[in-house]
Amino acid sequence: MFFARSFRMAAIGAAVLACTLGCDTKTKEQEEKSDVRMAPEIAAEFQKRVDAYASLSRKLAATLPKLPKEATPQQIDQDQRAFEKLVVQERRDAKPGDLFIPEMQTYVRTLLADVFKGPLGAAERKAVHDEPHPVRPVVNKRYPDDVPLSTMPPRLLANMPKLPDQLEYRFVHNDLILMDVHAHIILDFIADAMPPAPVPPSQH
Repeated sequence: MFFARSFRMAAIGAAVLACTLGCDTKTKEQEEKSDVRMAPEIAAEFQKRVDAYASLSRKLAATLPKLPKEATPQQIDQDQRAFEKLVVQERRDAKPGDLFIPEMQTYVRTLLADVFKGPLGAAERKAVHDEPHPVRPVVNKRYPDDVPLSTMPPRLLANMPKLPDQLEYRFVHNDLILMDVHAHIILDFIADAMPPAPVPPSQH
């Protein structure tokens, strides 16, 4: 009888532990998801435009000489700049909003207001602004080699459409940019995407 009771207690303990672990995982996933939702048609239109650029990018990259397996930093830089010229030439008429359509901009601003609210949001904002980004985004402009790339909040990325490997979301101060990391250029941006930082009560 004692054995049966001990077995039941052990089983209950194991079930509680399993539930706790499961609940912890679920809570983390829930924390990464925002209540802000993107309409399917907006996501589809953005994805269509991004995929079209990715297709163009692959086509242009295929025209360049292949880098050796152990390419030097100089060779990599030359390849990057040659690719940059090709992309800029092909996108010479590109303008803000070509990829970040107005509806996408509205979604992003609403999402960021949610991501950067409260104490956790303040910590995320501090991480983004940990390094200075003295750059004003311009479509087709090269991202400066000497300016560090911003940290991206996991909660933001978890609620944004997935990008092809050569593209990344990054912040330039309060602006969100879409960057081609191979060409090292800014493809599009949303000005003042990040909401203003709350003013401390003592400063009101």
